[in-house]
Amino acid sequence: MRTFDGHSSTIYSRTRPMYPAELYYWLSQQVSPSSTVWDCACGTGQASVDLATYFNHVEASDISVSQVTAATPHRKVHYQVFPAEKTHYPDNHFDMICVAHALHWFDLDTFWKEVRRVLKPGGIFVCWGYNWLEIGEAEDKVISEIILPELDAYWPIQSQLLRNQYRDIELPFELMKVPEFELSCFWSVTQALDFIRSWSASQLRIQDKGDEFLTKALPALLAAWSEPKKKQEIRLPFFVKAGRMS
Repeated sequence: MRTFDGHSSTIYSRTRPMYPAELYYWLSQQVSPSSTVWDCACGTGQASVDLATYFNHVEASDISVSQVTAATPHRKVHYQVFPAEKTHYPDNHFDMICVAHALHWFDLDTFWKEVRRVLKPGGIFVCWGYNWLEIGEAEDKVISEIILPELDAYWPIQSQLLRNQYRDIELPFELMKVPEFELSCFWSVTQALDFIRSWSASQLRIQDKGDEFLTKALPALLAAWSEPKKKQEIRLPFFVKAGRMS
């Protein structure tokens, strides 16, 4: 499981995109607004607060003390620190369990046992994530030719699960039909580099050898950026999987 110190939690919270509003609306149509929802591996509460717009009670947990300490407070969200695989929740407690961009970090065999314990019969499990960023042909070329070679040796094995959009993970539930959602944002060059800095491989590379590879990439990325002083649309290939407990 990936963990965070205070500095990396701040970077993560600042750089990660917000998930599509349409996703939360769709989730709200699957169970009652009075439902109890678990945002598992909540990080700094990015999804937790949005879930609280639609649901009366959101339990949010994460293994990282620094992430939960930095989480956004909300009157409908109760944050706690413990692993996804071993919680303090009662049996048959949740109507819905959500995992946002984190399932690939779990000990899945143990996690599924915990999900079966705390999810009500007929309850829904939902996971989602994004597996890259797409800017434009010139910008993408800079990233692939200058930045990515520096990260080749640092990608955790779990990242491959995310790249494959969890196709290699078998959800132990009856899969539901899920609409397609789009995830995009408008970022400056600096924001795009900060997002790249937040990747697990980037954090490991920085710990090992420093962040000069990002500094060196900046001029080339600025030169490729269509309008260097303006933000432009960044597309993040987004996927959602859901299943219902029998």
